[in-house]
Amino acid sequence: MAQSTPSVPNTAADDPAPAADAAGGLRRRLSVVGQDLGLVAVLILLVVVFSIASPHFLNLSNLTNVLRSVSIIGTMAAIMTLVLVAGALDLSIGSIAALSGVVSAMAIGSGVTPFAGFGLALLVGVASGAVNGFAVVVLRINPIIVTIGTLAMFRGIVYVISNGRDTAVEDPVSESLAFDRWLFLPVPVWVMLAVFALTWLVSSRTVVGRSIYAVGANPRAARLSGVPVSRARFIVLVASGLGAAIAGILLSAQAGAATPSAATGYELQVLTAVLIGGASLTGGAGRVPMTLVGVLIIGVINNGMTLLAVPSYYQQVASGALLVIAVAIDQVRRRTGYR
Repeated sequence: MAQSTPSVPNTAADDPAPAADAAGGLRRRLSVVGQDLGLVAVLILLVVVFSIASPHFLNLSNLTNVLRSVSIIGTMAAIMTLVLVAGALDLSIGSIAALSGVVSAMAIGSGVTPFAGFGLALLVGVASGAVNGFAVVVLRINPIIVTIGTLAMFRGIVYVISNGRDTAVEDPVSESLAFDRWLFLPVPVWVMLAVFALTWLVSSRTVVGRSIYAVGANPRAARLSGVPVSRARFIVLVASGLGAAIAGILLSAQAGAATPSAATGYELQVLTAVLIGGASLTGGAGRVPMTLVGVLIIGVINNGMTLLAVPSYYQQVASGALLVIAVAIDQVRRRTGYR
């Protein structure tokens, strides 16, 4: 009597799906690595070009100035990365920075200790972010519309409380914050790097960070999986206000005065840096370290054009063109599926 051949369960070789998924995942990872290396290559190329065009570019003092100049937008861009990852947007950060800087300067000028003034500015930033978060999460208004409105509202409040006048910043703590150096780098640069490090840790090593990515990638699936979608978006918008407040303190300290018009247009530079770094306007994609590379690219371009005596209006053209290019790159990533 013939024996029946025992059935053999299917293996990965019998089912091509796992192999195809693995190959697709590998291609995506290689694409991401290629994009990152390409972005770093662009930064290196810009440094080489401006070094050839200007003998002053590679001067240590000038490189320090590049880092100092990007410390303001970098502080805001680090947290803006998570805002975009969560599928939101904050265009009011420039106005929040100005408001926080003026509040801090006025408080210190009235006799409050510098640290109390800084604390008050941070509270203003958190409250401003909470206003944005409430409108987006509770009232369910589009974040672009909300933050365009609060951009104007917060800027108007700055002019009201300051009567449109600059407020001098003359206390020694603010001067130290602006001009002291630790290990050869200005304090504002260390503040920016600390914000980047903390933001990276939150995004890559915490449950909150994973929730933010899940919310941006697919809000409906995240909600069905038990992820608190509304809370995640509220948190990133509050954090954005806090980052803007830190930037406002640094900006007023560096300028020696808190100006109602300070940080005008900074939101576009921040958005450009974040998009160049790989974040997407549709959410779910973005890496904090690459945002830092985007910030440095903007700083190198601005500094190089200044050294070459390029008129400011041409610099504005370049800044706008860079934003359009960044959005176009984001669209290409979305169409190809490699984000």
